[in-house]
Amino acid sequence: MDSTERNQDCAWSCSEGLQCKPRAYSPLSAFHCRNQAVSSAVFNNVMLSNVLACEGRKCSLQLKIAASVNVTGDIRGVSVCADSAGMIGHCQIYTFGNVGKGKATGKQVDVQFKCVPVRPGQLVFVTLKTIPNYCKVMWTQRHLVPECSHEGIRDEITECITGKLAYAVDKARNMLTVKVTEAPENTDYNLRLCHKRNVICTGEGAQRTIKPQYLESSITLHYSKPLPCLCIEGWPARVDARRVQVCPFKNNLEELWSGITYDLNKEELIWEPLCPVKVSVSLCHADGGKSCQDLGNVFHSEGQKAIFSSVDPHPMLCTKFTTEVGTWIKCPFAKGNFSVWTAKITSKDGQQWAEISTWVKASFSISVCEMNPSPQCKQIEGNKFQSFSVDKMKHTVFNLSKSACEVCVCIKVQRVDVRFSVPVLQCDLQCSSWCPVPERSQDIEKILLPALIILTVILAAVLFGRMTIKDWDKKRTP
Repeated sequence: MDSTERNQDCAWSCSEGLQCKPRAYSPLSAFHCRNQAVSSAVFNNVMLSNVLACEGRKCSLQLKIAASVNVTGDIRGVSVCADSAGMIGHCQIYTFGNVGKGKATGKQVDVQFKCVPVRPGQLVFVTLKTIPNYCKVMWTQRHLVPECSHEGIRDEITECITGKLAYAVDKARNMLTVKVTEAPENTDYNLRLCHKRNVICTGEGAQRTIKPQYLESSITLHYSKPLPCLCIEGWPARVDARRVQVCPFKNNLEELWSGITYDLNKEELIWEPLCPVKVSVSLCHADGGKSCQDLGNVFHSEGQKAIFSSVDPHPMLCTKFTTEVGTWIKCPFAKGNFSVWTAKITSKDGQQWAEISTWVKASFSISVCEMNPSPQCKQIEGNKFQSFSVDKMKHTVFNLSKSACEVCVCIKVQRVDVRFSVPVLQCDLQCSSWCPVPERSQDIEKILLPALIILTVILAAVLFGRMTIKDWDKKRTP
């Protein structure tokens, strides 16, 4: 039913030779019907079609109904009704001349009914009945009128014309310059910014109304954040007008990952999306490079708030966001003093110990690992994890053996009274012998060593050049 005919004849008519006449429709006739059987099918070749009736530049949608009626017995006419929710039913009755005298009996009568006005997207129920009304020959059919998105009507029907929006973005001033084209004539036009959440677009800021004579001018709209769900919405200033939306920042997903908060009292990390987005959210441990090891408990969101309970705030604890487009890692504790505990190594008179201080009551596990010969810290055989609790605003001491420098040990400390935490590695022992360092330090050494060699070569070349110049000057002096 998607096809649409243009400027078709919408008047009623019937087969030549019969004196068909329209009659006033009586609702009472629809409630009474005869149960007698009819020998053959009465309605054939019923056609329902959409018609675009235009007068000048104004067009309207009409439903055209046509049918062939096999006249048998005492059938002397036909009725049609087109009903829809929220619409007054359109019913028509046509009678066939001289049927009572039998002149039309056995003939096929082609009837075209007067077109019925309809609206885009309307579901219409069409019913055909005989006069008199026989219960067993009633014909019914549902008909769906095309939506305004249909290419045959979207630029023709007044209620479908929404106008088109073109825009330019000024990121420095958080400003959008909007131009409206192909808007309905002689009608005010509304513009606004809104946040699109599924079907509903919630307004942001004031609505602008443009008079028809100023539609050729550009309009400026200011925004606070370039969110992917921030849209420009425009519509003609009339009741139930269709709206058009364009979203300038629809691919700017990275703006969504900034809405992370932390409740220190509840130890909850919360991410609340500013726009509906299908994303998987998880916590991970950043290792200093580009990778981030998952800590489990992936939260799948389609616009819902993600809450991670029992989280230890640490600069290396990050949030990973994964969508169909890509993956983003945000570390909310990387900047600022969020840690609620510290671990450090101190020494005196050759004795070294680890000291742990905390601002909250917490439990920790501590273990000793070896950095030699690999820069990866491996647990020393026979060394077991030790667990202990530390009261709020206090510290505890973990003694290290005097032979710690012989094997280049580090201590690994991790909070264990929470669900999400990351281990902290302390390797700053006060040793005179050289020990391997973590990967980041080794990377620095790899950069500095070639740089020192190149610098030495340059200095030697400069010194040699200066000596050569002096010798040349001596030879030239009389």
